[in-house]
Amino acid sequence: MEGAVSQRLMAIIKHFANGNEKRFAESIGVKPAVINNYTRGKQQSKPGFEVLQKMAATYPSLNIEWILSGKGQMLKQTDSEHAFAFNAHDTVAIPVINRRAAANYLVGYQTQEYFEELEVMNMPRSLLRGKQCYALQVVGDSMQPTLYENDYLICHLIDRAEWEYLSEGQICVIVSESGLQVKRIKNKQHNQYLTLVSDNPKHPPFKIAHEAIIEIWKVNWRLTNRLTPDSEDLHNRILQLEARLERVEKQQANL
Repeated sequence: MEGAVSQRLMAIIKHFANGNEKRFAESIGVKPAVINNYTRGKQQSKPGFEVLQKMAATYPSLNIEWILSGKGQMLKQTDSEHAFAFNAHDTVAIPVINRRAAANYLVGYQTQEYFEELEVMNMPRSLLRGKQCYALQVVGDSMQPTLYENDYLICHLIDRAEWEYLSEGQICVIVSESGLQVKRIKNKQHNQYLTLVSDNPKHPPFKIAHEAIIEIWKVNWRLTNRLTPDSEDLHNRILQLEARLERVEKQQANL
């Protein structure tokens, strides 16, 4: 790709920021107008040393020589890039819908501007299997102990014709006028409504009519900072049972 520098910069922005110039500029610490001048503005010179330095520091795999001359590949090649780890070519940027973005989803989900404002998360392409995915932040305790607040879920949109093929008890994100809710689905064969169930017994199940559902996202992956919540709970229960058994044995010994 030995065309204009602006074309190569646009290729870089597409690769690292899903084509969003504003997001790319913010990621390297410059104003969006600086990048816009190189891609669409009147500035014909190549990016200055400071901008190139910021790009190289933020994206170490980027081949600076390729930006300036068009020679070689956009990303640096290494001998081990195909050995154990995936490289940048094998990742896909997916939108991250956090608390604030979730609150605004129903207003802006049909607009490109909404998604351009979101942060992105790079995920291995092989895990996503060609599907359009989202990363959604969990809010509240309704799905504990399976999901915890601030966990991130990797989901993909399910076509309405595919709803019947979802597994009974599948964890999904239900999008309705009430907002975005993470629940297990039940009674999926019923032709009028779904029953939404929380894993936390403090939150009772409820029904939602099919016509009230805007979208369903299937949850595929969870990202969490809780490494071993189940084993910790089990360990505490075992300690309690052992202490109780020891007390019972002492009482029987004293009879």
